[in-house]
Amino acid sequence: MLPEARYYKPAEKLSWLIKQFEFITYNGKEALTDKFVPREDVSIVFHFRNRPRMVSPVDQTLPPVFIAPLTPTANSICLPGGNDSMIVTCRPTVLSRMFGISLSPGNKIWVPVPEGLLLPLWEEMKQGKSDAARMDVFASFISSNWHRRYIPDETDRSYDLILRKGINTNLHDITDELQVSERTLQRRFRDRLGATPKMLIRLIRINYLWETTSGGGKIDYQDLVFLGSYFDQTHMIKDFKSITGETPKAFFRRNLSMARIFSGK
Repeated sequence: MLPEARYYKPAEKLSWLIKQFEFITYNGKEALTDKFVPREDVSIVFHFRNRPRMVSPVDQTLPPVFIAPLTPTANSICLPGGNDSMIVTCRPTVLSRMFGISLSPGNKIWVPVPEGLLLPLWEEMKQGKSDAARMDVFASFISSNWHRRYIPDETDRSYDLILRKGINTNLHDITDELQVSERTLQRRFRDRLGATPKMLIRLIRINYLWETTSGGGKIDYQDLVFLGSYFDQTHMIKDFKSITGETPKAFFRRNLSMARIFSGK
């Protein structure tokens, strides 16, 4: 029995911050374990009933509410029965600026949030009887705390430019277009994104391959090299395994249903 996962796009008035709402409900008795494959965004995670457990890189029960940052490698998560979770996937440079928090890279599995800010929100959403009710509470929270129209800054524009270029991103072209040095770009990204521009590009490539490659069939490595704009097959396999913990062949041939749910796919 798989969990039920429901996905919603945000209202236009929230799209400057939110990319997606995901709700996960699981009432099965058997605990389910799989990977969260790193994405190019971050999420605010709310667990309203039994909380999942991080299995690796550390073994620890996750908090009821936290920010899931960009990570360079996949994490293994165990989902217990009686789970009821809401995941708000956000634009990282906007979220970090709004909340005044650092997403700087380190050994952080999650980023704690100011208790006075999100715990009252968690309590209110916990009483929600539907996905729509919880999304309305979250929307009201955003509207009441940030009244003015959000104006993107240089860091936001740098992040958006890399996402628009996608797998064809060339870092030298980015710095030329933005008229900044690579060091300046790294400095901008350190606190607001928690990843270097190069790591962001790597995550974009891996997620693009996942979205465009169906599992179960024979994996043509040359196709993956071409799709991901890699230099060669060795580079592609090494990069894929570094982030997912598996070779493309092993990853795409197994059942990825749980990994998709955990990874917001």
